Amino acid sequence: MKRASHDRHGVMNWMLSGLGQKIAAYLDRAEEGYEPFTPSDPVALRATLRPGDVLLVEGNNHVSGVIKYLTQSTWSHAAL
Repeated sequence: MKRASHDRHGVMNWMLSGLGQKIAAYLDRAEEGYEPFTPSDPVALRATLRPGDVLLVEGNNHVSGVIKYLTQSTWSHAAL
């Protein structure tokens, strides 16, 4: 009985691991037709940023879209 239970758990872990990998691969892909909310100008940003500023970032992959949806925000990430 213990052996059958162990085998079922192994199969379940294997299936969930594969499913998790597929979900992670999907979330990591860039969204098709992505248009940034605001254009970025790296030169102007470098000249403007000061120590302690908070930089809000809008990502272009599916996980960023999930974060923006769940938080009801334009931005998916923040950095100091």
